[in-house]
Amino acid sequence: MLNQSHMFKKSLSLFAMLLLFGALSGCMQGKAATDIDYTFATADGTIEPSDNTIKLVNAVFYKNFIGGDWRFKGSARVNDTINAYIQIPQQLQMSLHEQENYLKGAICPSSQNKALWEEIKGNKLAVHIYTHKRKYSTFVICENGDVA
Repeated sequence: MLNQSHMFKKSLSLFAMLLLFGALSGCMQGKAATDIDYTFATADGTIEPSDNTIKLVNAVFYKNFIGGDWRFKGSARVNDTINAYIQIPQQLQMSLHEQENYLKGAICPSSQNKALWEEIKGNKLAVHIYTHKRKYSTFVICENGDVA
């Protein structure tokens, strides 16, 4: 009887270790999937946004969404566009056109943020808002008022 109990405990320990390994492996694979660097050569030769550009965009948006229900969820680059993502608790009760105007007027960085616009240079900055999934976002391309 003692031998069966000992085997059961060993089997249970092995099973627990396999579960832990599987969970850790899944976490690592999930992180790897989010670490994709979206840089591609552009046909017009535009310089891709650097990691410093992404960090600056993140810093500018993060400080604007520290309090409140809207949450800045980071930015990512795709080709020559930096996409800044903001999660909101519920859809805005505005038409699409009104939402776009609101994003351009209230959320996009102003032309007074010269350091950001200088860092972005010839690239685009898109601001996305979404409730649950990024792929269903509403977005606008922000414009630097000095360079329109």
